[in-house]
Amino acid sequence: MLLADVGNSRIKWVSCEQGEFRQRGQSRHDQESWPELIARLWREAPRPQRVLIVNVAGPQVRAALTDWIQQAWAIDAEFAVCSTAAFGVRNAYAEPERMGADRWVAMIAARALTQQTCYVVDCGTAVTIDALAADGRHLGGVIFPGTRLMREALYRETRQIPPETGEVRLFGQSTRDGVWGGAAYAVAAAIDGITERMIALHGPGLRLLTGGGGKTILPCLKGDYRLEPDLLFLGLRVIAGDLPGG
Repeated sequence: MLLADVGNSRIKWVSCEQGEFRQRGQSRHDQESWPELIARLWREAPRPQRVLIVNVAGPQVRAALTDWIQQAWAIDAEFAVCSTAAFGVRNAYAEPERMGADRWVAMIAARALTQQTCYVVDCGTAVTIDALAADGRHLGGVIFPGTRLMREALYRETRQIPPETGEVRLFGQSTRDGVWGGAAYAVAAAIDGITERMIALHGPGLRLLTGGGGKTILPCLKGDYRLEPDLLFLGLRVIAGDLPGG
């Protein structure tokens, strides 16, 4: 199988064979057309039997992926969709289709991995935190800007902060490091504070950290978190029937 996570700014993918991840890759998707990008990423990949995708980049991206996969491999791409209940998870949304599929797939994976109360933190372009009860009930969650969006807001709305690459430091000694450290520690403080409030209201649980920014944010966090960078791919495996879930 080929599994793909198409986010707001990056596409990440892995090939899965006999229960193991073999090849993997990722790329930003704002530099070239989708047919060019997909061909560059997958032209040399072995033909998969199935392709499962979680896509939050919109219907045009879904159409481009569907067309390329059909033309290159003569198979239909399978896209994760949110529902009222599946694989032991019950959605808190009154309109489940309005939830981002990445959040839904992450909760399916969390349920399959833990079978206990957990708080799923996904650090991407946006940061999402979802509370999942031990019986599989989704209690709800929050969404707020990730580090890149915070930095870009400063660059856009201020006159003397240029868009420069910096380092994440608590004691930044330049404007660029101040911006990078400020965004990272602001996101970390929000994650710590929100999960602590959720725990105070609902009870202790495992805090799972995933997403492209998870590894960068982890050292800035005060609480205990378990880094699961492949959480969405595990969720896709559950949906595919390759891992037990429920």
